[in-house]
Amino acid sequence: MSYMKVQKAEIREKMLEKRRAVPSARLKEMSDAICKRALSLSSYRLAETVLLYAPKDIEVDVMPIAEAALADGKRVAFPKCRTAEDGHPYMTYHLVSELSELHPGKFGIYEPSDDAPLYDIRLDTHPSIAFAPALAFDTEGYRLGYGGGYYDRYFNTYGGSVIGVIFSEFIVSSLPHGRYDIKAGLLITEKGVKVTLEN
Repeated sequence: MSYMKVQKAEIREKMLEKRRAVPSARLKEMSDAICKRALSLSSYRLAETVLLYAPKDIEVDVMPIAEAALADGKRVAFPKCRTAEDGHPYMTYHLVSELSELHPGKFGIYEPSDDAPLYDIRLDTHPSIAFAPALAFDTEGYRLGYGGGYYDRYFNTYGGSVIGVIFSEFIVSSLPHGRYDIKAGLLITEKGVKVTLEN
């Protein structure tokens, strides 16, 4: 295992422990504030397609954004985790017309069904934004996920705006990152919106 992977694993363990210690009521309060800020963004208003995720208990709950986007007539897509024939993990996004179309999938995370319409980033002409989860972000927008590499692989080919949603105490000064690690152009916390140093 490389030194960077060891570093990330150590930070990931600390962040998971810290995240699990936050009371669920506090997580909900902060999530609601983050969603409210997200819905006020001009990039949200201009977007015709919104890429989201089904949150784990310790993540920012972005379902209010999904509900608002569907009510606003936007196209809403959620990811589905997959494994290629060569064993590499990858992710596809699929459009849903209502949240009841999501069902427990890989890792117990709610996902669209296999027959849900594919969101194809190569063909899509609609302005889009993507909300990305993380255990931590640093001040430049680099993210620390759970180590699967799904989001980094996907967003390396995505041309829209990537917005990180994170509780403020999980923004750190610096995270180890490599050439394939993606970064968010904006970070939204319960305290405000931060433009990263280099977009």
